[in-house]
Amino acid sequence: MAINSVSIKFKPGTYSVFRNLQNKVWYAIGEYVDNAVQSYENNKTALIAVHGDDYQFMVDIDINWEQSYIRIFDNAGGINQENFPRAFEPANIPLDNTGLHEFGMGMKTASIWLSEVWTVRSAALGESEERLVTFDLQQVLADESEVLDVITTPKSAADHYTEIMLRGLTANAPSAFQMTKLKNHLASIYRKYIRSGQLLLRINTEALNYKDPEILNAPPTTDPEGRSLLWKKDISFTMGKYSAKGFVALLNELSTTEHNGFSLFRRGRVIEGSHDEKYRPKVICGQIGSPRHKRLFGELELEGFDVSFNKGSFQETSEIEALMDALKIELSSKSFNLLKQGDEFRKPKPKENTEKVAKSLVTSLNQENAEKPIEEKIVVSLQEIGNKDIDDNNTKLELRTKVIDSLSFTIPVKDETYHLKMELINEPSISNLYSLSIEDNGTFSKSAVYRINLSHPFFKRFELFRTDEDYKPVIHIIKSLVIAEIYASSQGTKGAGNVRTNFNNFLRNL
Repeated sequence: MAINSVSIKFKPGTYSVFRNLQNKVWYAIGEYVDNAVQSYENNKTALIAVHGDDYQFMVDIDINWEQSYIRIFDNAGGINQENFPRAFEPANIPLDNTGLHEFGMGMKTASIWLSEVWTVRSAALGESEERLVTFDLQQVLADESEVLDVITTPKSAADHYTEIMLRGLTANAPSAFQMTKLKNHLASIYRKYIRSGQLLLRINTEALNYKDPEILNAPPTTDPEGRSLLWKKDISFTMGKYSAKGFVALLNELSTTEHNGFSLFRRGRVIEGSHDEKYRPKVICGQIGSPRHKRLFGELELEGFDVSFNKGSFQETSEIEALMDALKIELSSKSFNLLKQGDEFRKPKPKENTEKVAKSLVTSLNQENAEKPIEEKIVVSLQEIGNKDIDDNNTKLELRTKVIDSLSFTIPVKDETYHLKMELINEPSISNLYSLSIEDNGTFSKSAVYRINLSHPFFKRFELFRTDEDYKPVIHIIKSLVIAEIYASSQGTKGAGNVRTNFNNFLRNL
């Protein structure tokens, strides 16, 4: 029976609301890829029967800014007679909603979000007609249309494809500046299909590829001289109606953007954690910036969970958090403690020729001394030592400078306990690298606070200070100086703080 029209039952004014939905361009473009992938899955046997094993499923996306259009073309099975009316009727959920086109809304919302006018031209495998539908948003609103005409033309039963043309692109459409990010997200979302060779996904003729990060292969930190292990753990467990399968591993190279963290899949495609928007639960990944946070990654296929309408997030967040709690136990097993390895592993730095380094270092220091002799630098420093104005200014600035973060610990000093607190500040106007103040709390107890200025000129002088790992050696040296000063006083040394005062002044000038 011929199809002469299709229903678009919503009150026409409702369509304009789609334009303002919160969405991301890779999720919108992904709706068309989802539909193509599902058509391929549904018709795979028939497609291979027609073309043989050489058949390559492909989706081509062409974006043209000059002519303001996006074209999405796929060579899957096409939209057949049974499903064609349903493809345009809002919220008409497919008979089989266990695949990627489960809500019956994706193509409609994405097309209106991205364009003013869109057309669908589809030829279903095994049928004798090609069908074409045009949706003009402004015309639909003006006419209060509830049906759209379908134009049919004869075709060969062997033809199969779907072409979607989006014209009059909106501000939501991808700009030229977004193209790299769009490609990276789509390659990440559909990595399983790309990785297996089932899908050839192209944007403006460029085939998208997903490069898997290298997994750490190293001895455990508990046995540094032992056998190297591949730090990857396969995951498969069930919690009621929910389940997770996949792997968790450690990166060979630390990452803070696109590689560290989790990608959560459902039905073969990423829902959360594509490209640089990885899912990083603190319970497993640890503190932001920690070695474990920078090295842990994984892929988990989840079942039993519902997703948002644009397939950009999971709905049952508390259940996912409970699943992550359970996963932490599995990743902390004594026989293969992935989390401990992530916390403690440090790549050994390549050994340099010590003699060569020493000679190069002396040459460099001699050059510095030739430019300004050390005697002159010491004279300047001595003039600043004991300068009350400088000391008062530093004290005032420290009192009103916000503490970025702090760390507390205790140390025994003879018969007393010292409660030490390290505070990190960021104030370029303070001339001291670090300060120390000690208070007597009474019998056998004292408090000491030392502040380290991360904006001190010393850190600005050398380009190597970029990450937390770069700062750590200096932080440990300062901690040792603080503890040494406290112990020196307990050993009867008078004026132990003079070393700190002199150190701060010489550091500025030497």
